[in-house]
Amino acid sequence: MSRFKASYLQYICIKYIFMKKILLSLTLIGLISLTSCGGSTETVTATDAQQEASASDESQMYAVNTNISSTTWRGFKIFDDASKPEEGHYGSIKMKDGEVTFKNGVLESGRFSADLATIESADMVDSPEYKTKLEDHLKSADFLHIENFPVATFVISEVKALGEGDYNSEISGNLDFRGAPKNITFKANVKEEDGMVTINSEEFKINRQDFGIDFAPGKGTIIRDEVVLQVNVIAEKS
Repeated sequence: MSRFKASYLQYICIKYIFMKKILLSLTLIGLISLTSCGGSTETVTATDAQQEASASDESQMYAVNTNISSTTWRGFKIFDDASKPEEGHYGSIKMKDGEVTFKNGVLESGRFSADLATIESADMVDSPEYKTKLEDHLKSADFLHIENFPVATFVISEVKALGEGDYNSEISGNLDFRGAPKNITFKANVKEEDGMVTINSEEFKINRQDFGIDFAPGKGTIIRDEVVLQVNVIAEKS
């Protein structure tokens, strides 16, 4: 082999190793971003359940398309050993059913339900055994307790228009996990157009303790009370 060819092969190998290190670094940065605590996202205040909003006679009803609507979640844990970095999991929960009503382009009322048995930890797709173990634990009485509470619901109690900022609406409603409905408020972009409605919320945090989820693993591990949620709904004229 000529010196030129040998040098060229060495160049290719060095370049490959260099690019691999860059890709690995970018992957690690992405994972850290996904498992962070949501930046400046604040935990919403959970208060007593409020009276549900009602639809007027002239309103138009839209049925939630459960095939393309979902709720995404992120949860986190830290360690007594401060040298260990925070860890987290993220994934989605499928919608079971739901509907919203509009009048003159304004969201009036709505109800959504999520099938908690569909909770998925998307970050564990490359570890099927651990993925199943984690999801089964999330479905157990320690967390969602789907045997007794298979569905979570959110019923709108009030909608306010926002004149500025990244979101055009502020939605309040009764969120019910494990039979403990609490009223929460979050911002969202709401749009009605061509027989279709989209509701895309901001990322917002709830405190799991507000909904009766108080599991503590011990053994040097602390599961954060804050869980980040984001709701993405698409509904069609019924």
